[in-house]
Amino acid sequence: MVKIKLYMCGGEYPISEFPLGLGYLKTNCKADIEIVKNKKDLKECDFIGLSTNAWGIKEAVDILNATEIPVVIGGQGTLWKGLEDYNFSHIVIGEGENALNRIIDGADEKIIRMSNIKDIDSLKFPDRGRCGEHVPIFTSRGCPFRCSFCSSQNFWKNIRFHSAEYFIEEVEYILKRYPQVKVLRIFDDLFIANRKRFEKIFELWLKKNFQKRLKLKGFVRSNIVDLIAVKMMKKIGFLSIRFGAESGSDRILKLLNKGNTVEDNQRAIDIANHVGLPIQGSFMYDIPGERKEDLELTKDFIKRNQGKMSVSGWYKFRSFPGTLFYAGEDLMKTDMKVR
Repeated sequence: MVKIKLYMCGGEYPISEFPLGLGYLKTNCKADIEIVKNKKDLKECDFIGLSTNAWGIKEAVDILNATEIPVVIGGQGTLWKGLEDYNFSHIVIGEGENALNRIIDGADEKIIRMSNIKDIDSLKFPDRGRCGEHVPIFTSRGCPFRCSFCSSQNFWKNIRFHSAEYFIEEVEYILKRYPQVKVLRIFDDLFIANRKRFEKIFELWLKKNFQKRLKLKGFVRSNIVDLIAVKMMKKIGFLSIRFGAESGSDRILKLLNKGNTVEDNQRAIDIANHVGLPIQGSFMYDIPGERKEDLELTKDFIKRNQGKMSVSGWYKFRSFPGTLFYAGEDLMKTDMKVR
C-alpha cells in the first residue's frame, strides 16, 4: 500500500485546531496515511502531502527543496500564481479527497483540478488526532458571499452543507470517541447560512440533550443573524459568536463587497448583548483605498462598543491569492504576516 505523510504548512496549530482537511484525506483516501506535526518526520514514505494556506507557501517550498521524495501540494496556498514553476509532483486545485485518490492510482498530470464533491455527506468522518477538551468540526464547505478580500469563493466555488442528520451523527461519534470533549469549535465560514438546516439542527440537538454535554463556538454574519437565531444559538449551548466587522466605515465595507453595513454590525452586537451571548468582532487596517477618516470611524466603532463586544482580531490587510485584490505578487517575496 502507498505510504503518504501529510503536513500542514503555515505554523503550529493547537489541538483544538487540528487540520481537519488532512483528517478528511486520511479517512477518505486509499493509502497508508500518517499526519505529522513536525516536518522533520517527512521521510520514509512514497509521497509527501502538504496542505498550505497563503502564508505557509514559503515553508512548503523549503520542504520541497530539502527532499527527494515526491511532494504533492494542496490547500488555498495553491492559488498563488507561479506555483507551477516549482518542482512539485502534483498541484491539487480545490478539494483533495478525489484528487489524492487519483494520484495514488498513478495520475501523471502535474496540475489536478477535480469537481467538487456534491454530496459531502458521502465522506467519512475525519481523523482528529489527539483531542483535548476542544474539538474542531466542519458542517459545510464554502461561503455564499463574495467578499473581495476573501479567497473562499474562489477556492470552494460553491457552498455545500452536511445534512443536519449527518452533523448530529458526527457529534455522537465525537462524544463516543473523545469522551473528554467539552467544546465544539465550528470552523464553517458561516454556520447559520442555511436557516432551514440550522432549525433542524436546533431541533435534533435538543432532542439528543447535547446542550447538557457540549458547548459550541462559531461564526455568524451581521446581516443575516437575528434575535431568533441568537436565542437559538444560546439555547443549544453557544459560549460565544464571532463575526467579521472589518471596518467602522460604510465606504470601506462597500469597497470590500461585504454586503452589510455598520448599522448591521451594530445591530448584531446589540442583539447578542440583549440575549446575553458574548460576541467577538474582527477588524482590518491598511485596506486599499482606506483613508484616515475611515480608520478613525473604525476606532470609534470599537470604542463605543467597549464592554459590549470583544475584539478577536486586528489584522493588517493582505491581498491573498484568489481574491479580487490579488495582482499576482511573487509568492517568495511577499510578506504574508497578517497581524
